[in-house]
Amino acid sequence: MTGAERGGRRTALRGSVALQYGDHSVQNNYFTLVFPDPVEVGAQRLGRVVLGQWRQEAALRGLLGSRPIPVRWRVTSGGEAGDHPGPGGDQGEGQGEGQGEGQGGDQGEGQGEESAADLAAFADAFSDSERRRLVVLGGAGSGKTSLAVLLVIELLQRMDEGDPVPVLLSLASWRPGEEHFARWLERQLLREYPYLDLDTVRVLLRDQRVLPVLDGLDELPAPERPEALEALNTALAEGGPLILTSRTEDYEAAAGSASVLQEAAVVRAEPLTVEEAVRYLLASATPQHRERWRPLTDALGEDPSCPAAEVLRVPLMLWLCRTAYRRPIAGRLPGDLADRSLFPSAVAIEDHLLDSLVPAVCPAGPLPPAQPGRRASREAPWQGRQRDPERVARWLGFLARHLQQRGTADLAWWELGTAVRLVPRMIVTGLVCALCLGVVVGPLDGVAAVLGHTGPDPGLWPGLVQGVLLGAADVLINGVPAAVAFALVHGAGVLLRGGAPEPSRVRIRLGGRAGRSRARSGPEILARAGLGIAGGLAGGFGIGLVQGLVRKLLTGDPLALRVGLVDGVIYGAMFAFAGGISGALMAWCEASVDIVSAPAPPGSCWAATAGRRSCSGSCSPRCSGSRPGRPAGPPSSCWTGTGGASGSAGPSRTPSGSVSSPPSGPGSAPGSA
Repeated sequence: MTGAERGGRRTALRGSVALQYGDHSVQNNYFTLVFPDPVEVGAQRLGRVVLGQWRQEAALRGLLGSRPIPVRWRVTSGGEAGDHPGPGGDQGEGQGEGQGEGQGGDQGEGQGEESAADLAAFADAFSDSERRRLVVLGGAGSGKTSLAVLLVIELLQRMDEGDPVPVLLSLASWRPGEEHFARWLERQLLREYPYLDLDTVRVLLRDQRVLPVLDGLDELPAPERPEALEALNTALAEGGPLILTSRTEDYEAAAGSASVLQEAAVVRAEPLTVEEAVRYLLASATPQHRERWRPLTDALGEDPSCPAAEVLRVPLMLWLCRTAYRRPIAGRLPGDLADRSLFPSAVAIEDHLLDSLVPAVCPAGPLPPAQPGRRASREAPWQGRQRDPERVARWLGFLARHLQQRGTADLAWWELGTAVRLVPRMIVTGLVCALCLGVVVGPLDGVAAVLGHTGPDPGLWPGLVQGVLLGAADVLINGVPAAVAFALVHGAGVLLRGGAPEPSRVRIRLGGRAGRSRARSGPEILARAGLGIAGGLAGGFGIGLVQGLVRKLLTGDPLALRVGLVDGVIYGAMFAFAGGISGALMAWCEASVDIVSAPAPPGSCWAATAGRRSCSGSCSPRCSGSRPGRPAGPPSSCWTGTGGASGSAGPSRTPSGSVSSPPSGPGSAPGSA
């Protein structure tokens, strides 16, 4: 303190954050800490995660290049497609490279690689519209999804306080006749961004802080598309924002049976002209390789009605052509596409370009290093590992067939086991279980036979040989029935369950600690133990009974059924004991992750709560908001008194209603199985 202050001079320092007032050799500091709205914090953090996610995806898809495909988007209003003016207010037509066919807000978008100026103009027009609703229509491969991705990125880059967060979601998993749109949207957000808690998701949706970008109305079954449009109109009755993509004919058919998306602007992709395709191919080629493209571009100019010209007017096929022939390959030239003796029809060209996609984007060669956070191989990282396009194509084909059989476009890792047919899974399960049973039971029976021998002592080695032979015989006798029994039980379980269950969100809890999710209660533990006992009894008795039946069929032993019943009782008791103990232990160790109060991801700052907190006391570095092991930022507790502190740091778990910071990427939240 200065001498004037010691003498009683009062000095007031006023500011927007703190008021300092000193008198009578005492200095009091008053601080008012204003914490941000947790909903706004949650929206901003969700926006950062979504932006990083789709920036990476856009880079992988090659959407961030400097040479755009000049797709023209025509803004429509009225008619069969919409009931509301377009993003610019009037009906018009825009061009992908901003060459001026549209005026002002009528300027549309390009396919995947739109110039930043046009994308910004379109985003401005969309943001300034009253309802912020948009329908993007076009044919197959016209660039609808690419436009949606780039529009999401542009809106997120300019997102301000209070703006909704655009989140791109596939519509293929929604069943409008079985699930309300709001419930489906909640479930998708929790699944795609598991660090969010349920309360935060519901508040964001209630306050219209999420802009759903729904990709693929045409991916729904045809009878469900009209229901989907009706459900969307009902869910958006309060004026929520929405972006929807669909193939033109599918949307118009659904709208004819139900209704268009109300108060939504509609933009429609126009096919490319042959001149635009030629200019794009030549502009995207480097000067050293431009002559390789001349035979194809000359053929397109000479015969605009040839099959190659018909195919390359589709933006997706044009991009595939550029990608497949980007690098010189012996025996393959772009001009071959115009040779009708090699490709007599448009379908043949499309099949050829689609077959060339995987080798073009996954060429043979060494694998790149593992991404941060991913586990490297047990060998020296990425050393000696080669990328094989044929294997990649085979893997992708396997996954595509799996999704087609399941009738969905969503790939869930816990359902990959169902990609193998049931009969091979039953065989493998039966063999593995029989092998495990034989490894355990065979030696025990052999030892029991040797120890229970009442005749003359055969000696050490003859006794060991006798025990091994008896054990092997027991394995053969019991192994076949056990394999059949376990295989049948597995098959019955799969058929009754109807598929792979979605894993629950639990955390293995070893030792209690304050602030962590509570363990399951006593009744829950007893219920889990009872379930294990019941399952063990049923499974064990069933296995023993099936063993007896199989033994009777194979050997004709009249006592086989009785022995099977006795074995069933013994197995049932053993399995019930093991199942009950295992169920109780798992229930005791598991602490269910309460999605109403989600755990803060690694690296998050202290939990931010709504409201204002005040603290008074002497100046102290402790009031700076930084503590050892914590990132600098607003403190979560207050200090009072002169030279001291009271209170403690808040729990590391985010309180209900607050929002924790996002993890390093979607799907990495702790406690999600």
